[in-house]
Amino acid sequence: MENRLLHTPEGVRDVYGDDYERKLRLQLEFLQILRNYGYKEIDTPSFEYFDVYSGEVGTTPSGELYKFFDKDNNTLVLRPDFTPGVARAAAKYFIEENSRVKLSYSGNVFSNARSLSGKLKENTELGAEYMGDGSVEADGEMIAMAVELLKSAGLKDFQICIGNAGYFKGLCDETGIDDELEMNLRDEIGNKNQFAAENLLKGTDYPSSQVDKILRCVELFGDVSVLDRALVGIVNERSKAAIERLRAIYEEAEGRGIQKYLTFDLSMLSKYNYYTGMIFRAYTSSLGDAILKGGRYDNLLSKFGHDAPALGFTLSLDDIVTALKEEESGSKSDHSGYLTFALTKGRLAEKTMALLEEIGISVEEMQDKSSRKLIFTDEKNKMRFFLAKGPDVPTYVEHGAADIGVVGEDTILEEGRKIYEVLDLGFGKCRMCIAGPESAGELLKHREMIRVATKYPEITRDYFQNVKHQTVDIIKLNGSIELAPIVGLADVICDIVETGSTLRENGLVVLEEVVPLSARVVINPVSMRIHADRITKLIKALREKTEE
Repeated sequence: MENRLLHTPEGVRDVYGDDYERKLRLQLEFLQILRNYGYKEIDTPSFEYFDVYSGEVGTTPSGELYKFFDKDNNTLVLRPDFTPGVARAAAKYFIEENSRVKLSYSGNVFSNARSLSGKLKENTELGAEYMGDGSVEADGEMIAMAVELLKSAGLKDFQICIGNAGYFKGLCDETGIDDELEMNLRDEIGNKNQFAAENLLKGTDYPSSQVDKILRCVELFGDVSVLDRALVGIVNERSKAAIERLRAIYEEAEGRGIQKYLTFDLSMLSKYNYYTGMIFRAYTSSLGDAILKGGRYDNLLSKFGHDAPALGFTLSLDDIVTALKEEESGSKSDHSGYLTFALTKGRLAEKTMALLEEIGISVEEMQDKSSRKLIFTDEKNKMRFFLAKGPDVPTYVEHGAADIGVVGEDTILEEGRKIYEVLDLGFGKCRMCIAGPESAGELLKHREMIRVATKYPEITRDYFQNVKHQTVDIIKLNGSIELAPIVGLADVICDIVETGSTLRENGLVVLEEVVPLSARVVINPVSMRIHADRITKLIKALREKTEE
């Protein structure tokens, strides 16, 4: 028997024993809680026509869908999430004028993402959709159900973070920002990457006062006091209405006694126009990503012929089981009072340590060259530090093994991890460039295919496909990239350039600049919310020091 017959494909797994028992028990308990709120179960097909999940209807890029054809050559997809399929069924069977429909569901969803980042391609999800009710009471009920589910699971340390897409949308409308720029801004502000958002707006004719309001979204997160700060200087009615709606939701939560679980974040945005109002996500310190996601999507049902408000949420049962196991093992709770820093080995670590010392954080232990320790601590400030290779730093941060990291922008772009890029430290400056013999400059002016050697295939692919719109053959190398065009392996290279002396010595020149690079501070999304006060103070201190 071949070994592959005993193994599952990448991204899927067998679930059995105690894990399966717990998963099944949680599924039954959760569905009963939803029944108590009046939600009735629905079972939609595991595959649908492509149109149900394409374009503005779904939130999963086409390239990440499992697509196949039936005998009539119709394009079908395995469902990547439940909401569009449930909305289709509700529009067909249930929705009538002025009717309210409450539906719950549970089953497997499928993602064909190229980069798994430790995630599964098949997950069991459970959720609820409330259609036909646009009231704040419906918003409050959805939040209350989410809290009750997480409490019933036994999770002890979780927070539900709430935003409202209307706040950011109102600012963009007021400023006159076009759809393409708005989409790009959503992406950067959603990642709390203020300086990248600032670069997008640099050189535009928009009033500086409006630009400042948009960039300020990154800093508007924390307790309910954020809502007062968010209203300062706001004149457009859509943004004002978004804040007042959030305030009303908080009052609903107070009436239900669950306000202690809530925080607010006005930078919490989707890159898609799927959500039209309230957005919420649940986080726990035992898992490095949101364990529950939801919001209001009042435009979705209109895609299926019915114009009615709707909202809902979904959670991953697999993630809940993992989070519970992490809490029980105590592997992270042993250091719950600490913030953990991952530093890139070499010059970036040395410069970062010097900067930390300047703001009053002791890294004395790390400067002991004779020490064989892997983890270093500053007991006074309750901080832990460890050194890692550059490409590993975003991985540690994404998965929550580190709360904060310092790494080069090249690594962030290449790794593509789900982390917040919050600060440019201003050192480690260099450039990612296209370089080669001078004669290769003509190749870059035309659209025919060009061969590029690089250590950074993702950055290279993005630049040639999305910036230059040029076909490219990427050759991945790990050693001396400059050798590739000299021996004819490639036409040009894409690599980091500091002084350019190595290029000149080998008869090569910089032909185009791809992106400027420097050291950046990255944050785990869960840590940003669980340790909001401490991390905000740290970022502020670092920013003030770098701006001196």
